[in-house]
Amino acid sequence: MNGLEYKMENEMNNVSDMGVEIGSRAWKALLEEVYTTPKPGLVDIRSSGAHTDMDVTTFEKSADALKQYLIRIADQGYRMDCSPEELFVEARKTGVAAERAMFAATGGVNTHKGLVFTLGILCAAAGRCEKEYGRITARELMDVEQKMVRKILGEELRTIEGGRASDGARICSNGERNLQEYGTTGIRGEAMLGYPSVWKYALPTLRDGIRRQQTWNRVKLQTLLVLMANVEDSNVLSRQDPETLVWMQEQARSFLNDGGAYAPEALDRMRKLDEEFIRRNISPGGCADLLAMTVFLELILNE
Repeated sequence: MNGLEYKMENEMNNVSDMGVEIGSRAWKALLEEVYTTPKPGLVDIRSSGAHTDMDVTTFEKSADALKQYLIRIADQGYRMDCSPEELFVEARKTGVAAERAMFAATGGVNTHKGLVFTLGILCAAAGRCEKEYGRITARELMDVEQKMVRKILGEELRTIEGGRASDGARICSNGERNLQEYGTTGIRGEAMLGYPSVWKYALPTLRDGIRRQQTWNRVKLQTLLVLMANVEDSNVLSRQDPETLVWMQEQARSFLNDGGAYAPEALDRMRKLDEEFIRRNISPGGCADLLAMTVFLELILNE
């Protein structure tokens, strides 16, 4: 155990109730995503999707390992007296330790690296909102999130566009390669813009399904389909190519035009689509991450 990990382990034993509440809801969102079934190309209760190195148990182990770190990051937002940018820097350090815990729990499998980044930002921002305003609203949450990340991530994207990774090393992540090859800004771009795909497409879809009293699993499937139809999924790009991404979006739009996840035959059709995605080695992991984020936002804004 290095010095940072020792320091963090001691801090884990002294977190605020607010940190526990926010971080626990982020952990719940991780599980809500993987339990959504059936998802085309993705790990769920019945299938490993287009993956051979992970299943639902792997995701459960990962989520459980990450829980204490998500709580810690939310607590940092709630208790640290610093600028939003400094909060992002500190939360990111905790996120690095969280990634190590994830890999240790999964035997080296990357289940949630993207969500450590995204949910980490949102947990810290939610904690800061509670500290400053005594509440969490959509407007305040995104205002804090933007102040945390805009400058730092903008500089990182410019560095990557110049041919180097954000830490000055060689290009290594899928998102960095996609930016170099296709010009897509990936998860950093989403964060800099305040996650527009979630606010414009995913959260309204989720809330509409809840309002219509659809079953929770189908509400989440409908939300995933809407994301698949509208998002430039970086995971699809990295595993395949832009043409495959367009094909996936067309499949999702066709599905939605036929009633989406609420159609009587939807689950059977989703299972068949899963088989096709597996055959083509397509995994819309970016959309799955945004689904988890959407569930988290619903949990902290409306529960």
